[in-house]
Amino acid sequence: MRTLFLLIPISFSSMLPHMIIVLIVAILVALFSWSALLPFYKERHTKNLTPNIDNVFDRRCLPIELEHDELAESCLIMVHGYPSTPYTYDWASHYIHQQGYDVFVPLLPGFGTEPKELLNTTFTQWYNYLESYYLEKRELYNKVFVVGTSMGGSMTLKIAEKFSATDQRPDAIVTVAAPVFLNDIRLGVIHKFSFYLMRIVALFTYAINPKIHRGSEKQNDGEELWIGYSGSFVRGGVGLMYNLKEIRANLAKITIPMMAMHDENDRTIAFQNLAVIQNSVSSKHFISRKTKMGSNHNRHILLMYPSVRYDLTKEMLSFFDSIEITKE
Repeated sequence: MRTLFLLIPISFSSMLPHMIIVLIVAILVALFSWSALLPFYKERHTKNLTPNIDNVFDRRCLPIELEHDELAESCLIMVHGYPSTPYTYDWASHYIHQQGYDVFVPLLPGFGTEPKELLNTTFTQWYNYLESYYLEKRELYNKVFVVGTSMGGSMTLKIAEKFSATDQRPDAIVTVAAPVFLNDIRLGVIHKFSFYLMRIVALFTYAINPKIHRGSEKQNDGEELWIGYSGSFVRGGVGLMYNLKEIRANLAKITIPMMAMHDENDRTIAFQNLAVIQNSVSSKHFISRKTKMGSNHNRHILLMYPSVRYDLTKEMLSFFDSIEITKE
C-alpha cells in the first residue's frame, strides 16, 4: 500500500507535461474554431449611414451618375467592391450610358475618403445604404438592372434574394467575381488560410497597414486604374465572411434572370464560387461566363481590364436585351 501511494505523485508528475500539451491544443482548436466558424458574432454598428462625398481623397472616388435629358427606359446600378470605389466602372459606365441606359454607381459609406472612416462601418451599413439607393431607382424606372463586382456582387445577390418574389425585384442581375464564401473546406477550397484567422487578428487591430491607393503609373491591363484603400481590413473582412453565410444559404430565393462572371485564375476570390452560385439559385435564365486571363494581375475586377471589358460589357447588354425581348 505504501508503494502505491508513492507511485501516485510520480505518475501524476510524469503525466503533467502531456496534460498541458493537450490543454494547449484544445485551447488552440477552440480559438481557431471561434475565428473560422464565427459563433456568437454580432456586428457592432448597424445605424444607417450615407457616404461622405465631400471628403473623398480623389474626385475619381465620387459616385457616377450618367443620366439622359429624358428619363431612360432602363437604368443600371453598378456596385463596387471592398475596399474599392466607383471608379472601377468608369469605362463600363460611360459605354453603357452611350447605349441608352441611365447609369448609377454609388459610393458606399466609409469608402473613398480615408481608411479610418471605413474602420467603424460594417457590411450591414453598406448594404442598407445600397438597398435604399436601389429602391429609389426602382420607383423611377421601368426596368432596373444591378451589376456588382466582388463584395458588390454579394450585395447584388442579397438584393435579388430579398426582392425576387416581390414587385420591387430587379429585372436581372449580373455578378462579377462575387463571393458567397471565402474558404470552404468541404469543397477543398482554401483560397487563403489567413481568412480563418481574421477574427483573432481583429481582436488587436481593425486593419493592417491601411493606406490610400491612388493607382499606379505602371500599366498592367487596367490594374493601374484601381483606386481605393490598400492594406488588410480584417474587422470588416470578418463582417463580410459572416454575412456571406446568410447570402449563400438564401441563394435559392433568387428566381430572376441572372448572369455570373468569374475568371478561373482569380487571385482575390476563389473561382469555385461561380459553380456554387449557379447550382444554388432558382433562376431559369442563368448565364455562366468564365474567363481565363493570362495577365499578371488579380484577374478580379473584370469590367476594368481593357483586354476583356469590351466583350464582357457587350455580352452583358445582350443579356439585358434578351430579358426585355422575353418580357415583351
